[in-house]
Amino acid sequence: MYKFTNRKKYFFYATLVILPFFLLALLEFTLRTFSYGDDLSLFVSGTNARHYEINRRVGERFFNKFQYTTPISDSFLKEKPANGYRIFVLGESSVQGFPYDANLAFSRILQRRLQNIFPNRVIEVVNLGLTAVNSYTLLDFTDELIQQKPDAVLIYAGHNEYYGALGVASMENGSIPHWLKSLHLKFIHIRIYQLLQKGIRHIYKLMHPIAEDEAKATVMEKMVGKNLIPYNSKMYLEGLAQFSDNMSNLLGKLKEAHVPVIISDLASNVRDSPPFRSSRYEIYPKADSLFFDAKRLDADNLFDKAKEEYIRAKDLDLIRFRASEDINKIIAHLADSLSLYHLSLKSLFEKYSPQGIIGNSLMTDHLHPNIDGYFLMSEGFLYALRDHGMIDNYWDSTRVRPWTYYRHNWGFTELDSMIAVIRIKHLKAGWPFQPETIVNNFRTTYIPNGMIDSLAFTRIMYVDVSSNMVHKKLATYYESIGDFKSASKEYLSLAYISPSDVSYYYYAANLAYKAKEYTNAIQYLQESPNADTSSYVQFTLASIYHSQKNNKEALTCIDRLQKIRSDDNNYLQVQKLKYNVLKDLGLSSDAEKTLADIKKMDSSFDESGGGKSLVILIPNRIKPYLEKAETLRKDGRLSEALSVLKEANTIREISYTNLLIGKLLFSQKNVEALYYLEKAHREFKDDPSLIYCLSVLYIIKRDIPKAKVAIDDFARLKGENYPQTEQLRSLFEKTVARGK
Repeated sequence: MYKFTNRKKYFFYATLVILPFFLLALLEFTLRTFSYGDDLSLFVSGTNARHYEINRRVGERFFNKFQYTTPISDSFLKEKPANGYRIFVLGESSVQGFPYDANLAFSRILQRRLQNIFPNRVIEVVNLGLTAVNSYTLLDFTDELIQQKPDAVLIYAGHNEYYGALGVASMENGSIPHWLKSLHLKFIHIRIYQLLQKGIRHIYKLMHPIAEDEAKATVMEKMVGKNLIPYNSKMYLEGLAQFSDNMSNLLGKLKEAHVPVIISDLASNVRDSPPFRSSRYEIYPKADSLFFDAKRLDADNLFDKAKEEYIRAKDLDLIRFRASEDINKIIAHLADSLSLYHLSLKSLFEKYSPQGIIGNSLMTDHLHPNIDGYFLMSEGFLYALRDHGMIDNYWDSTRVRPWTYYRHNWGFTELDSMIAVIRIKHLKAGWPFQPETIVNNFRTTYIPNGMIDSLAFTRIMYVDVSSNMVHKKLATYYESIGDFKSASKEYLSLAYISPSDVSYYYYAANLAYKAKEYTNAIQYLQESPNADTSSYVQFTLASIYHSQKNNKEALTCIDRLQKIRSDDNNYLQVQKLKYNVLKDLGLSSDAEKTLADIKKMDSSFDESGGGKSLVILIPNRIKPYLEKAETLRKDGRLSEALSVLKEANTIREISYTNLLIGKLLFSQKNVEALYYLEKAHREFKDDPSLIYCLSVLYIIKRDIPKAKVAIDDFARLKGENYPQTEQLRSLFEKTVARGK
């Protein structure tokens, strides 16, 4: 019988132990090499290489059975500048701005207000809120958050502690012990673990196919596991302990990293949101009986007593979608014991509510604020930052405007409000607002009333329809009927939803200019990202100021333009505008020098007074497409040229591109040209060749009134005796005669 030597024995056992780990490491390496699984880091490189953005897939960490929820699209600089101030916001759906889109999240409002107060600082407010999560998510984000050098963290969370992902009563791993939840959140980044998890999920779905009723359910319905949780029951106390432990760990980490924290208590709709379910439990009365008592006291103007009963009814509600006052006590205790800044948004909401009782005046449902409510949240955190001397010891009071000012001037429209209305109607059509036996058939039974209602319904009910799509569609409609003011507001809403996309500010400004709202046009351009270093913004501002005879401001913008490197074509346009500005200012000597410079590049320039109208520069990212299309057109490859121009329009639609597309289609005798030429004509009102094409197309379509207007317009520009004018008149008369 063969005997192992000690050396061989140790080698054998070492191999036995090491080999499984080696094979696992090899499998993990292979999975990553072939890009299996997902990078679930909180922050990933953005489309702009200088920025991080929040990982859209980060919600996968917490959701296994159901579709994970996604953050709003916030980004921040990878390298925090010396004059930067970075704030992270932690929370749940109320932090995200539900039921509105990102433009009404209080963090977006707060960021803009702070930037206005501190124009020389780079203010970043990054929203890390997720729907249907709780303190487990906040704690899980903390280490990665600290690595990004925050100057402050704002926290508004606690409503989802029972039913949010990993909560004690949640369908998403709520029943597993705390240590296993923590282990899951560490393992979720390992690709082998993701492989096993997806395999288990696939088997589970095969064994438990999703019923039609379940597919129609809202996130609120899907997340609830053990739905009835009596006050002071074992599960109720477990939820409090979970919140206290997780938040204590989270706040301890932030304190150890010397990150200032402002944590708020929670506000709920107590007056107009009755308890979801009621039942006696031990010594406690039924929640609905307390609510009815509160209503009676409210009617008798005994508001203080009514408020007490409303709050007690909320706390005794068996379905815990609203945080109890015990959660608020834990928040206050943690803030006090750790010497943190404690904000009471609940008190602020009560201050602005009739008789000091929070209801529908500030809430859309049981706990989510309405538009006024979200502006109030920004107010509360803004003054907390100021009162605690954060950002700077000195706050210029002349720049601190009230929340009502921003509420009045904000980028949101009736469509935003209707989207929220549809979301809430969909939510309330199902459990727990309705009995468990009622199926949520909102999608099939709701009948939209009008265009805005229909667009909002489409936005909420169909996952492939984005806010961008519906706002653009409505803006296009408004523009088609000449309502440039309303069209401008739709693009401003999009700018506030996606503040890093400069094109929305440009569209909003251009349409505001057409609506003769010059102050708004200037404001939207100045609000756009990197406005001071954008040649497009400064040139357009200079053009607007010049058209309004504010030539000093126009010259300031031109001076900025001189410092921005630009191509020859744009330089020529800038010089032409500068010449007119200098001439109007009476600076004859400087004007003559500028004129001499222009003549070197364009000897045909008419110095008698061109360039008074608003001129729009062709954006740099569109120019390569236009150049390529022109090359293709010269080579006779018209179809390819059209494709390139239409692709350019998907990146950013401008009137000049529409003009080129329209003329190409016209040359191919394609009546689709009319759509593009009509859009181009809104900008180029005095282009004879464009108006000629429109005249012909209107005659072909037998649109006699429009044809007559277009021909008269052409005659005004080219004269009645011009050959093409006579040709159009003759064609028009023959068409009219045939119609008779």
